[in-house]
Amino acid sequence: MKAYWDAYDRTLTRIIEEKPQSMDDLKKILDEFEPPSSGDAFFPGGADETLADALHQAGWSISYREGNYVWVGVSRAGEKVSHIEGDLYRGDVTLPTS
Repeated sequence: MKAYWDAYDRTLTRIIEEKPQSMDDLKKILDEFEPPSSGDAFFPGGADETLADALHQAGWSISYREGNYVWVGVSRAGEKVSHIEGDLYRGDVTLPTS
């Protein structure tokens, strides 16, 4: 179990240090930890430090839509990423479609 959490922490540290500003660059980092689930990329929760925290430290703004499990991040370059229960999608898919 320690190896899992060490890899989790390393992934968040990479995001903070490398400061990805696009979904493609973020996906490259996340895919090394765990392959996508139903979204474009995946990163699980369950720790004190979260993906939203790491992205915020990397310069992204985070808008929480529902608790801490549905949010939209916007990079300094204007790239939008939606996080829904661990799955990440390009753009803001949390907006109503009607």
